[in-house]
Formats: sequence, C-alpha cells, structure tokens
Amino acid sequence: MSLREKNAWIAVGITLVVWSYYFGAFWIEAFAGIVDGAEVLVRFLVCMGISLVVMIGLNVFAGVMSKKNLDAAPDEMERHIEARADRFGFRLLELLVPVGLIGGLLATDTIKAAYPADPGGAVALIFANGVLMAFVITELVRETTHIVAFRISA
Repeated sequence: MSLREKNAWIAVGITLVVWSYYFGAFWIEAFAGIVDGAEVLVRFLVCMGISLVVMIGLNVFAGVMSKKNLDAAPDEMERHIEARADRFGFRLLELLVPVGLIGGLLATDTIKAAYPADPGGAVALIFANGVLMAFVITELVRETTHIVAFRISA
C-alpha cells in the first residue's frame, strides 16, 4: 500500500469518526430546537483540533514506518488518481453547495419559527453547518475515490 493510499485511509477514518459525531450532535440539537452558538463553536474547535492532531500524527507515523520520504513527489499514477479524485470532488461540491443553500433559503421561515429567541443566529448556524457538511462530504468522497483508484490499480 502506498503512502498516499495510507494517507487517504487515515483521512477517511478520522473524518468519519470525528465529523459524524459533530454533525450528529449538531443536527440532533437543531431538530430539537436547542442550538447554542457558543456550544457549537467549542464542539467545532475541539473536533477540528482532534482531526488535525490525529491525522498529522498518524500520517507522520505511517511515513516513518514505511521508511519513505514524506516529501517525495507523486509518480504519474498518483497524479492521475489525484486529478480524477479532484475532478469528481469539485463536481460534487458544485452540486452540494447550491442545493444546500437553496434548501436553506426555502427553509429560512421554518428555521426562524423554530427559534423565536434568536432566529437570525439559528439561520446562520444552520446555513454554516450545512455548507461545512457539504465540504466534509466532498472530502470524504474525494478521499474514498483515492482509495478505490489505488485498490483498482494495485
């Protein structure tokens, strides 16, 4: 297994665990009508910190254990896989962001009615987390595309 494939596996695993927790907690609270901006911010920062520390640590560990140069330039196959994954990911992102924003715009009145104490803040939090979720889903699909391409070429 190449180092870049290991990196993709690490990214998918950590992203699934950490961001599934984050979005699960957020959307459960949002549907229950109890979104607290300060709590969401703290949870976001903790999840981002955990993701970064664990991914960097595991990627460095994988690089050291494979005894390969972490800065080595990708070969032709790896560049092709990266380009294909980027194309697919960016197309997905181009689809998800507008769909999320349009869906959010259509649901704005419903969101405001569900959060009479702070309708503007609730709309902003839900929109921001919807866009963040689109980015996370896109990255998961992009890294999964890497894994599939590496497995097919193995």
